[in-house]
Amino acid sequence: MYTNNRYADLPPIRYDIVSTRPKDRTPIQPVAEGSTLPLFHLHREDFVVPFSFLGTGGAYIVGSELLNQPLVLAFYSRHWNGYSKPFLQQLEDLYADIQVMGGQLLVVSSDPVEDLKVLGVPFALAYDKDFKIAKSAGIYAETDPLWARLSGFEENAPLPAVYVLGQSQRIAWAFTDNLFDRPIPRRELLTAVYTAGQAQALSRAIA
Repeated sequence: MYTNNRYADLPPIRYDIVSTRPKDRTPIQPVAEGSTLPLFHLHREDFVVPFSFLGTGGAYIVGSELLNQPLVLAFYSRHWNGYSKPFLQQLEDLYADIQVMGGQLLVVSSDPVEDLKVLGVPFALAYDKDFKIAKSAGIYAETDPLWARLSGFEENAPLPAVYVLGQSQRIAWAFTDNLFDRPIPRRELLTAVYTAGQAQALSRAIA
């Protein structure tokens, strides 16, 4: 049949819809309180802001070397949009109290080192190459990207998370903010640091 509509005689065009979601959708599984964080290590050169008490010997710092006192291990990313700056400010506000309670704070991030250098934070800050520590904590995975779980994010990044590590890398307390809508529970964190410190002191006294 003839028609004046020149497009009517053309065959329909089919479009292939290509999904950007990974085929393997294995979800992230954050480590929980009471479990053990897998052993991690850092190159000394990975520290943007080093611990003041660490010497200069050796190329590696094993996580267990940092557990003579409770370690507060926190994760940070610039890709958290408006959540990033307030989260970092909370850690700065907690830093002195963590020390008073007998602990120490280490923040790790997979952001470019040059970006981390300009943050100007007072606590220890280290580069988490290839998200190795974040992956071991179960808060980052290529198979379950952040942008596929929540709207408003354009890059994959770890969940906001804070852990209190005691002896043998046991997790004495854990905080993850899956929906990016909660502050760090200050009192709970500090109580966990103090309790973990008391447990370590008792263990040393018995030994």
